Amino acid sequence: MSQGSAMNRIGHALLVGALTALVACAASKPAQKPFDLAPAPAGTLTIGLIVSSGTATAQQQADAMAGFVTKALGQTVRSAIFPDYDTLATWLAQGKIDLAYMPPLAYVRASGQAKVLPLAKAVRTGQAISRSVIYAAAGSKLKSIDDLKKAEGLKVAWVDPSSASGYIFAKALLLQKGINPAGLFVDQAFLGSHDAACKAVIEGKADVGASYSIDPAAEPVKSVTGCKTALGAQADTLQIVAATEPIPNDVLVVKSGFPEDGKAKLLAAAQELEKSDEGKKTLQAAFHADGFTTVADEDYAPVRAALQVFKQ
Repeated sequence: MSQGSAMNRIGHALLVGALTALVACAASKPAQKPFDLAPAPAGTLTIGLIVSSGTATAQQQADAMAGFVTKALGQTVRSAIFPDYDTLATWLAQGKIDLAYMPPLAYVRASGQAKVLPLAKAVRTGQAISRSVIYAAAGSKLKSIDDLKKAEGLKVAWVDPSSASGYIFAKALLLQKGINPAGLFVDQAFLGSHDAACKAVIEGKADVGASYSIDPAAEPVKSVTGCKTALGAQADTLQIVAATEPIPNDVLVVKSGFPEDGKAKLLAAAQELEKSDEGKKTLQAAFHADGFTTVADEDYAPVRAALQVFKQ
């Protein structure tokens, strides 16, 4: 747990790392060898992904993803599991891999380096977007950004310095509203999971937490989806203090120069998956999604705006 002003400075330093290199946790880990990957055999495509789960689960997802692309394009595909967002983004931008399935932060990083093309974004529980939300327990006096500005001695439960919804976007939202978290919170705790942060707020160990919402209603956001696993129905009692603009879900992206017919086949195959039982199994195994829908680069404007806050 990170406590006090010293930990606030550490948290800020980690965030800067996450936004410039998108590998915020690396500073606290032993140095690792640079990621390497043998050249693909002739005629073989490479798809990249990054997952935070265990190696076995990661490999299962990678294999399922490669199988989907192989079936869609009719050619050999291999998968590559990357250690962090930044490496995945850079390899795609440099054309070292052919396509990738990546979160919005990694896409923005890649698109800033080269003209990569987003093909389709994931749909989960009927939504192609989510929002980062700052929430408080039922009955809390904290109901809005203005309430935060007036409050003193607050404690916050963040998820992890590299968590998009559980830290990065929520902190960017506060900065956009003129609030410096280092000055607002007397304690900033990084608890490692959405479940732990949710429980900390409910148990009164933190005044507010950060997570994500997938809410059918565009405005106002009413639920904290990221707390439902830990809290069940009690998650619906949480008060939304603030919510970001809609943030697109994970996206299927191809490198610059990817064949036009390949793009069309991939998009069509991705959009067909939800129409069959076998396709639905592939969606879950390969993409942890319920479907795909169209996407445009401008969908990522809120992500770029959030990151821009840290450069000002």
